[in-house]
Amino acid sequence: MLSIRELRDRAVIRPIKRAVEDQLLDLPGVTAVDIGEKRTSGRSTGQQVIVVSVANKLPADQLASELQVPADILGIPTDVIEETPVLHHLHAGVDQPAPPMQRRTDRIGGVRAGGGIAPHRSVQLAPPFVPATGEYRRIGTLGLLVTGNGPASVTMGLTTFDVACLDDAWSVGDRMIDPDLDEVYADLARAALSGRVDAAAVTLGAGVHHCGAIDGIGPVGGQRGAYPGEVVRKSGYATGLTSGIVTSIDTTLRVDHGDALGVRILREQMRITTTAARFAGAGDAGAALIDSTGYVVGLHIAGSGDGEIGFASPIADVLAELDVELYTESEKLEV
Repeated sequence: MLSIRELRDRAVIRPIKRAVEDQLLDLPGVTAVDIGEKRTSGRSTGQQVIVVSVANKLPADQLASELQVPADILGIPTDVIEETPVLHHLHAGVDQPAPPMQRRTDRIGGVRAGGGIAPHRSVQLAPPFVPATGEYRRIGTLGLLVTGNGPASVTMGLTTFDVACLDDAWSVGDRMIDPDLDEVYADLARAALSGRVDAAAVTLGAGVHHCGAIDGIGPVGGQRGAYPGEVVRKSGYATGLTSGIVTSIDTTLRVDHGDALGVRILREQMRITTTAARFAGAGDAGAALIDSTGYVVGLHIAGSGDGEIGFASPIADVLAELDVELYTESEKLEV
């Protein structure tokens, strides 16, 4: 957990970071702007600074001065790290089985969060994004059950816009399948790709049995905001149950959504790090982040290529933009 001094330092840095982040993002190769602890020779210094991520960290003598990240901004030091955020979806050939690491051959307890979800609609892809040219399905995680607000409340599931919508050809009513069973079980209902949210809600089909528990975690107690230093867990289609530490709630990142949607900027996202092999990977997009009390704090969207770093949209923003609320229940099932 961050000390009171560190939290105060971040509070001082935050408005300055927000004021200059667009200028920094305009510099060549910059992928994210954040607040974090400065590291020197791989060691923490304890000093809170503006952290600028770049795709490739180059020596200063190889860049013109006007293209370099300043050593300090309005008296706040900077730190430059090498990092490229990538969306954590997974592509599988239409005629290929889903990857075996998380395959489920049945739905014990019905549809539950932590399982896979994929649009029935496929996309044509070619190398280097996939091994061979062909038709592919995009797979992610059904992270959480919610209910739509309004007089006719219906049960829905949450995932990311990136997973459920694929590209700019999406429309309400697009069918969603369980990638393990190749069965349609939901329809796209709502979606948001904004400056703070990458999310979508799908309506479960009539007669589809469902449960509010998350695989490996259990029922959800509610939702709240995250804070730096707390431990969170997620249950994702690709890497299952993992845990990490929220190291920032101030991440602004550039994410490439492909030719149809282009590069989008997401602001004030959560950054999660882990000391384990990885926190998340391709196929985990849409997984819910749960704190130690069983409350939801975020929706996983992206991460580093090696999976050690994760990025998530704050759950309050997700629920508000989609106009949904959490589905909660007291029933406890085996997980």
